[in-house]
Amino acid sequence: MAKKKKPFTKLQCEICKKTNYFTRKSKLAAEIKLSLKKFCKTCRKHTLHKEGKK
Repeated sequence: MAKKKKPFTKLQCEICKKTNYFTRKSKLAAEIKLSLKKFCKTCRKHTLHKEGKK
């Protein structure tokens, strides 16, 4: 029996609204919006990246 993979989640920059990163999130944490501080290539600085729309 094959395992089901976790769905992809887009991480979008809060300042420029560009999608820079993709990650997988567990199904148990699906209700909680993910937010991480990552490097944005267009802003050229570390900004807060939140989970975008699917």
